[in-house]
Amino acid sequence: MYTALAEVYDLFAESDAQKRGEYYARFLPAGGEGVDIGCGTGEVTLALYRLGFRVYGVDASAAMLSAASDKALRSGADIRFIAGDAACVPYVHPLDFAVAANDVFNYVPRLAPAFASVYKALRSGGVFAFDMSSAYKLENVLAGNTFSETKNDITYVWKNFRSGNKLNIDFTVFSPRGQSYIKTSETQTQYIRDTEEVTDALRAAGFTGVRAYAFGKKSKPQPETERIAFVAEKQ
Repeated sequence: MYTALAEVYDLFAESDAQKRGEYYARFLPAGGEGVDIGCGTGEVTLALYRLGFRVYGVDASAAMLSAASDKALRSGADIRFIAGDAACVPYVHPLDFAVAANDVFNYVPRLAPAFASVYKALRSGGVFAFDMSSAYKLENVLAGNTFSETKNDITYVWKNFRSGNKLNIDFTVFSPRGQSYIKTSETQTQYIRDTEEVTDALRAAGFTGVRAYAFGKKSKPQPETERIAFVAEKQ
């Protein structure tokens, strides 16, 4: 995932990593050690590091990890990036927290075992915080729609098709190469889940103190909330 498109990911991604890091920091143990699951190009990982957390990044895309490592090196940040899947988070040693920013668990077919692997990675008192696109967003904002944008002579086209509880996503990027353009395509699938399904899966994995918020706030999500943050604890 995001293998072919890693080169242009940061160009089109929302530039809100610092705000995300600050939002997650509200829930995390100050100065704790943790993992950024599905770290991508390492933007949130770096934001947490700059906020005083000891953090390492995990991602399934070698291209994304390479971009993240280069970014951390240029920033002088002491961050380790390792290959791993959100569906089965690599166990290193007991951690104080785990975060997963921007839809990581929308891509995971089976939540309960994935959450169980996060639970195993945490020490007692550890915190798990992540955000997902809501069912409302996938069903009513994205499904059936096409989006396009051009920056620095690079154009992406993003098409969304719903199939049952899945949103199939086609990304196409046109990048200049000399006097012509290179076309790069990638297909992804996100799973449509309501808030109760996610919180039930967290509890099934052993987490307690499970809460859901409208992302960026500490208020409960509303029916038309597009992004939901979840916070849970390991006793």
